[in-house]
This record gives sequence, structure tokens and C-alpha cells, in this order.
Amino acid sequence: MSSDLVEVLVPIPLMEKFSYLPPKNNTSPLKQGARVLIPFGRRTLVGVIWSLTKKEAIDKRKYKHIKEVLDETPLLDASSINLAEWSSRYYHYPLGEIISYFFPPSIRKGKEAKFRESKYLELTSKGSFLQAEELARAPSQQKLITLLKEKKEITLKSALAFGISATTVNGLIEKGFINRFSRELSPYKKLENKRIVSPKKLNPEQKKAVNAINNAQGTNINFLLDGITGSGKTEVYLQAIQEVVNQGKQALILIPEIGLAPQAEERFREYFGDRVMSFHSAKNDREKVDAWLGASKGLVDIIIGTRSSVFLPMKDLGIIIVDEEHDLSFKQMDKFRYSARDMALYRAKIQKVPVVLASATPSLETLKNAAEDKYEVLKLSKRATGASLPTFQAVDLRGQELNEGLSKELLDATHSELSKGNQVLIFLNRRGYAPSMICKVCGWISNCERCDALMTVHKNPTKLQCHHCEAQKPYPNKCQSCGSNDFLTYGFGTERIEEFLHNHFPEATTLRIDSDSTRRKDTLNEYFGEIRKGKPMILLGTQLLAKGHHFPDVTLVGIIDADSGLFSADFRGSERVAQLMTQVSGRAGRDKKPGRVILQSYCPDHPQIEEIVTGSYDRFAKKLLEERKSSKIPPFSFQAKIFAESPKSLVSRDFILNILNRTKVEEKVRRNVRIVGPLPSIMEKKSGVYRWELSIFSESRSGLHKFLDIMQSRLYDPKVSKQVRWSIDVDPLSSI
Repeated sequence: MSSDLVEVLVPIPLMEKFSYLPPKNNTSPLKQGARVLIPFGRRTLVGVIWSLTKKEAIDKRKYKHIKEVLDETPLLDASSINLAEWSSRYYHYPLGEIISYFFPPSIRKGKEAKFRESKYLELTSKGSFLQAEELARAPSQQKLITLLKEKKEITLKSALAFGISATTVNGLIEKGFINRFSRELSPYKKLENKRIVSPKKLNPEQKKAVNAINNAQGTNINFLLDGITGSGKTEVYLQAIQEVVNQGKQALILIPEIGLAPQAEERFREYFGDRVMSFHSAKNDREKVDAWLGASKGLVDIIIGTRSSVFLPMKDLGIIIVDEEHDLSFKQMDKFRYSARDMALYRAKIQKVPVVLASATPSLETLKNAAEDKYEVLKLSKRATGASLPTFQAVDLRGQELNEGLSKELLDATHSELSKGNQVLIFLNRRGYAPSMICKVCGWISNCERCDALMTVHKNPTKLQCHHCEAQKPYPNKCQSCGSNDFLTYGFGTERIEEFLHNHFPEATTLRIDSDSTRRKDTLNEYFGEIRKGKPMILLGTQLLAKGHHFPDVTLVGIIDADSGLFSADFRGSERVAQLMTQVSGRAGRDKKPGRVILQSYCPDHPQIEEIVTGSYDRFAKKLLEERKSSKIPPFSFQAKIFAESPKSLVSRDFILNILNRTKVEEKVRRNVRIVGPLPSIMEKKSGVYRWELSIFSESRSGLHKFLDIMQSRLYDPKVSKQVRWSIDVDPLSSI
């Protein structure tokens, strides 16, 4: 006789599934994707049913029973299960941990998947025949019965607000006159489209793009919406989504940063009314659960979110948009190192829906796929407003005397634009007051004790802080090495530039927008509200200002340090700098006023600076692709990294060496890969541990994964890996 065993996914960092017996006295069928409570060692964990297996004559003493089935209806559908399984195989990460990404925190911990509930009171059949006069001696009970006869039902909260005590309520319940019940309160309603703004008139290129996307409904076609900054990419997918919504389907829009969510949500609400919601880490758990339920039940049509939104269950998905597809923020850099862009492409494939990758500076991987006809290219070569691209001026800083990092040309241009009533954007991708602090007597430097990095000086509040491990120290009164109090703050951060601009342009408002100044909830919204008023002001900030924002009154963009990243040890460094410079330059002259960009550089004749000045990212990207092809590095090969970290540098190095030496690999598999390392990471010491890495390249994707499968089986050997923390990164995008 055969017996059922239930394979359960457990959220722990092990690759295997765990087998359990069904719950005792269980009569309901067990279904894949349902959550269960399971005994796991001394703990009780929430797992997810993966499969049922038949075993002949099993020894039931070896297996424990599932304690409880939490869901009558599974919370994960077939497409979510397919996506999770593919992710585990592709990223070589435990499926049990990946499954937890598909749930908000409270649902992950076993709470019911419900909207917030409210308690209501109603009359029973016995109470409906009760005459209020019969309760003349109990005025509070009489008052409640009268209220319920008038209103049919009221919330318990409103009853208490009418001065009716809990004792009165409980007394009537005990007598059988009233009943107390709970009801879910959904914050979403399926409303008619109450558009505030009308669709904008499209130019021929935009119309062609919208028609192509609309014609792809119900099929899996990958589009690259390649449009210069200000070309109206958002309007294209707004109108394409309209067709999706008209068919009763949903749209998922992935954005790279939380900072873009308020502006995007406002834009979509103007177009689609209350059919829109957002999902990101700034939401509290209740808001996340509501959004998760709203998407899964089909109560909202448009979901805007950061990378974790790619896991949201959606009742009837019709299209996926990945805005700023090139952005590094779509890649998770720790634990489950997935790319939301690549997962969106696979999700669109299994659900047979189109996906639109939108960017003014597409990644080299995307451009290569487009050149190989894997993506259909939709080109937008003109600004939607008819405005011209901004003019560029490279300022040679060699031999110049600067005012807190700003050249005379930039200061004069800023003064000129402010006097005309325009806005100026000053870009510096370095927060804090100064990158380092030096003792002028003995040369002591503010190094971080936990990282191979300098501690940044902050003035508000005054402190030293490492921007890699977030360690903090009080601002020193005297040098810890020689006792001197004569310090020099070296370099420039946004706080220091802000201080100078306040003093140099006292008549103008200076808004500093970086992750320090926008920590408080809704601060970013308030800043953008001020900017939209159109008053002359200076916007100073980091890359928070560079992505996707539409500032119609910005006529001048000043890039203080255009050389940053030019000489990066990461082979992707030049691509990142070109994308960032092009994006931030695109904030200028987007509407009726002409725009201008000033780039400050000590290397104005550097090929990359020259390409940016000509305003041609496409030409620069083609040159980079040629270089990558000749070097046989991504996107012309496939890459993975194995990281090892421990409190001792040699332990991390030896761990990787031992894995390599002890792993037997067929010659055919070994021949398909090129191994580089082990080498220390560019920042070897970070957060108190020493990091080494092994890079693996292959011209065959399958060849790379075969090698990783073999390596992974050895990595999970506790005898080998107990002294280190290790991880696998497939398609790595950063070497920091």
C-alpha cells in the first residue's frame, strides 16, 4: 500500500526540500502553493507545499506530521511557481528562500492573507422582534437596539463613539438580541476610469510605438523603447497600458528607485484615476499586504513598484514595463542576487504578455539583444515637446582656481539662469560634507576600521560615517594619533556644496536632494511640489535627481565631477558613467526653454567626455560593444562570481582555492569556462570581513551553469564552508 508524503519548501539556506506526513485527521486535499505550519527541529516554521509523492511502505516513524494547513486556496498560482523554480535554477539559490520573496512579511510569517478587518454589530432574528420600550430600564441597551433598527448594522468602533460601552454590547450578545461579526475592508474599489487629464497628442514615432505594443497583446514580444531624454517614453506606455486596461487586464510597471514612485503614481492617477497602486520597501506591512491582495484579486489595474514588485501575484497580467531598464538598482546585491529586469522578461514569457524595456541609455546587454533581433526596437529620436537637446560645454579645470569645487563658468551661468527666473540643477554623486578628514600635523586620515574606505564627514548632524558599512563615529575634537585639533576636510560632498550655494546665492532657494535629506517620509514629495511651482531655485543632488524626473523649468545642468568613474577598475565603470551623465544632462531644457549642460573635468579630452559632450550615447555604446567583443567579456560572454568572506583574508582565499582543487570537473565542462582568480574584491575589507571572489566566464550559458552546478554541490558541504559566508552571483553587475 502506498502512502503520501508532502514535499515542503522551508525558508532556510539549503537547496533540498523536506518531506512530511499530512496533518493528522486531515480530510481536505493538499495543494501546491499552500502555506503550512511545520515542525523543524525545535522551531515551528511556515513552509509552502511543493508536491505530493507516493512512497511504498514508508517508515512513518522517520517523518513528522504537518501541524496545520494555513490556506484552503493556495496563495501561489502556477506562473508564480514556475517563476520561482526557474529563478532557483538560474541564480543557484535555495527555492525555499526564494518562495518567501513572493509574500509580504506578515503573510510570510503565517498571518492570514486578508485585508484589515473591522468588527460589526447587527440584530439577530430574535432582536429584530424586540421593542425598544421593553428596555426602558436599560437606556444604553435601548439606544443600541434603536441604532441597529435604523442602520441595520454599525461598527463596534462607532457604537463605542455613541457612548455605548463594551459591557452593554456583551450583555445584548449574551441575551441573543445582537450578533458581532467581522468584515474585511478593502481599500480598493473597481472604479470607472475617471481621467483628470486627456491623452497627449502623439508624434509619428510615438504613434508607431503605441501601435506596435497594442498589436502584441496576448503574445510574448520583447520591446526596447529606446528614446532620448524627454522623448515621451512615459506617454507611449501610458497609452499602450490604456488598451490593456480596456481589455480588463493588469499592467506592472517596474521603476528603479523609491524616489520615482510618487511622481509616477501621480502621473498614472491623473490618467487612470484610482485604479493605481504602488509597492515598495517604504510601505509598512499593512500597506504591503493590501497592495499584494489588491493585485492578486484584480482590484487594481496598474501596479507601480521597485524590483521586489516582480514577485507580486496578479490576477490577469497583460503587460510589463521596465522603466530605466539599464539601472543598477534592478539588481539585488546580496543574498538572492536576482535581476528584476531579467525576471520580468522570464515572467512575461511564461505568462505570454509583452514586455517593454524603456531607457534613454540602454544597457549593453539590451543593445546586443536588440542587434540580434531578440527585441523589437521602438526608436524615439525627438523630444516630445519639440524642444532641442541641451548644448554641452566641457570646462577644463586644469590650472583653475575653484570656489568649493565650482568653476567661474558654472557660477556665472548659474547666476545668469537664476536672474532669468529659471531653475538650475547641480549634480554631484557624493553625499555628506567631505569624503575624508585629515590631520594637518601628523597626516592621520579618517579611515573606517571595518572597511577599506574613508569615513565621510557629515555636518548635519556632525559625525563621521562610512557609506559602505554605515558605521558612525562622533566628530573628533582632537587627532587620535597626535592630539592636534587642526583638521582639513578634503574633497566635496552635497552638504558642503549646499553650504556654499546658500552663501553665494542668498536670493535663491537651494534644495539638496539626496538620501540623507529625504529620509523622512513624504519629504521627496514636498521637494518636488516646490520644484513644480517654477520659482527660480538651485536643485542640488545625487543620482536621485538623475532618473526620469521632468523639471520643465530647469535650463542649466552643472556636473561638478564629470571625471568620477572614468578610471574605474570595474570594466562596467565607463558604461555606468556614460549612462549617468547622459541621464542627468537630459534634465535640462525639456520643455519650451532651451537647455545647457556644463561638465567640469580635469580630462576634457578624454574620449568618454568627448562622446558625452557630443550628446551621442548610441555612438559611445557601439564603441564599448566593440571593445567588449574583442575582449570576450559580457555581453559577449556569460559571467558568474563566487564570493567568500570571513574575518580573515587568507581563510576567504583558501576556501575558494580548496573548492577549486577538490572539485572534479569533466574536461569537457572545464574546457567551456575561463576562470579568473581567486582575487581579493576591489574593496577587500567591508563591514569587518575580508572578501575574495572567483570570476567564471563562458561563451555558453549552459556551459556556465553546468560548471556552477558542480561547484555548488561542493559549496554546500558543511565541512568545507563552515568558516566562511559564501554566495553565487550570476550575471554580476558590480565589483565593489
